[in-house]
Amino acid sequence: MALINSVRSWFHTHYKLYFLCECSHEPHEMHVAPHEGYSIKTPQEFIVRYAPYLRTTIKIAQLLLSLGGLVIPQLGSASTAIKHVLPSKFDNDQYYEDMKNQLKMIDSLINRYDNQHKHPDTSVTGQQKSIAAPLQGADLRELESYLERVDNKRSLGNLYRTVTVDGHVRWVCLQHYDEISFNNEMRKYISDFEAMGGKFDLKTKAAVVIQVNITGKNVKMMCEALTKGFNIVELMLQDSSISEDDLKTLLDVIINRSAIRCLRMTNVGVRNFLGMVKYTSAYMVIEFNNQLLKVRLSDVNQDANIPILTQLLQQNKIYKKLDFSASDYLWYEGNFRRCLEENKILTGLTVEHLNNIDIINSIFHLKTNTLNQLKLIGSLCIPSTLSHFCEMLKNNKILHDIDLMDLADFEDETFVINLLRILRDHKSIKSLSLHIQGIRPSGQIESHLIKSLQTLIDASKELNTLKHLEFYNSYIKDEDKTQLQLLYDSGSLIQLKFYEQERSNMMLNETSEQPHRVVPTIPDNARWAQNGVTVAGGHGEGSTNNKLCSPYFLCVVDDDQIGIIADTWNHRIIQWKFGKRNGQVIAGGNGNGNRLDQLHCPTDILIDKETNSFIICDRNNRRVVR
Repeated sequence: MALINSVRSWFHTHYKLYFLCECSHEPHEMHVAPHEGYSIKTPQEFIVRYAPYLRTTIKIAQLLLSLGGLVIPQLGSASTAIKHVLPSKFDNDQYYEDMKNQLKMIDSLINRYDNQHKHPDTSVTGQQKSIAAPLQGADLRELESYLERVDNKRSLGNLYRTVTVDGHVRWVCLQHYDEISFNNEMRKYISDFEAMGGKFDLKTKAAVVIQVNITGKNVKMMCEALTKGFNIVELMLQDSSISEDDLKTLLDVIINRSAIRCLRMTNVGVRNFLGMVKYTSAYMVIEFNNQLLKVRLSDVNQDANIPILTQLLQQNKIYKKLDFSASDYLWYEGNFRRCLEENKILTGLTVEHLNNIDIINSIFHLKTNTLNQLKLIGSLCIPSTLSHFCEMLKNNKILHDIDLMDLADFEDETFVINLLRILRDHKSIKSLSLHIQGIRPSGQIESHLIKSLQTLIDASKELNTLKHLEFYNSYIKDEDKTQLQLLYDSGSLIQLKFYEQERSNMMLNETSEQPHRVVPTIPDNARWAQNGVTVAGGHGEGSTNNKLCSPYFLCVVDDDQIGIIADTWNHRIIQWKFGKRNGQVIAGGNGNGNRLDQLHCPTDILIDKETNSFIICDRNNRRVVR
């Protein structure tokens, strides 16, 4: 398309041909191909020969001009590349006005000579073909004969031939060629995925496989798709089966070479080499987020979940932080230990509610020199593990983040003092979450606590990591309170609070609006019996109705001398008439699990008199049940 100054000089004017990138079936979304254009040697013959194509192209160009330019800013990074290739005059507003007028004249010229002047080598069949289909083969080579070639490129106008899913040929720039080819390939993968029995949501990028006997061919297709960019955000396998080898192959790709952020497995049978189901994973959720691999398991059918978790840990090559919970790894301690020892990139480890002594101690004896973040939430409940933790803390010189928080607290004074002494002398720790009880004026715990806090605050000034301090049911000397208040006033501490109640009671009060009984004020001169009286349990550790195992919470029913006890490690709630030999199970007691008739480490109880029911905090199942 060229500047035309007068109708008389139409065929004496210099014409240049520009191509449009057919990146869309909508004309207003097209753009001029990234090329300087081609001079047309014989304008009259060219216009007569290609009038049908030119008419369509002119209409598109007129539409693009009406939108403000021949390059539409819908290309993202491609628009920058195209802009650098096109002539600078395309940025001139006056040039667009001239082109609008001249396109009208060219349109008139085409209308005048269309079907009047025939190219000598053009048959009627050829003309009909040119109107109906894109130029290909010989027709395309014929087009080149009309042009002055100023480059040695084999693709006209830097355009490339592509075929759409519905079979239409389009000529597009390199950027859109790659995009269209990629989209076509992804559509094929979606089609193959749905053919195997899966479902894929284009909006949410969630994929579901339900009631499918997953074959090796299916796994090969899925792995190829995932490694080539098939963007699945969440994959759910449910009521299906897969062989051990295929599961290993699929997990390797999902963990290390895909964009999947969540894998859910519900009632998935794992087959052996004979095709028989070896074990079934009842429920497992695996999340992949930045450098964190997080696994949550069901307590039902642990024998199936643990091998899969072990396989996950063994196949992980890129995630530096691990987070798992509510699994005691019974009978698989050796596998877990080997997984951790073989992991050379592990920097963070989070374990919640782990009660397996062998597993906990294996964590403390890791010989890795990369671990700098350790969170043992509710996992230091067993006294025999405390000394091993202190020893690990002394030997690890790079730990900077420790979380030992729990609803319970540490009552072992020797351990607390030893821990605080180590923290005071540690050079790398900058963040600490810890719950301590029994702080009293002039006590050793208080003395070590204040010194440790000062050390941590000094160490964290650069990164500002120590920001929150809360004291529950603690008696701290006035001068120490003043020192802490100064840190708060200076901005070193964002939160500093002192509570008279214990932390567990505070949390219970926050979640309950039930009226509570007011305990009468006890006179200062009241005298207490020297020895206490056992009112429940007292017959050793066990699960029979006359024994308790880690009683956690007691709720007294008015004046009836009846206690409702959260018998945590027996996974039950037991009602006990004080002074009686046996209690009565009123909830749980069917082993740890997540069924509605099971509990897993219950911790707190509320009595709802209006509905005559109990509301139970079922900790390891992460739920509250009535």
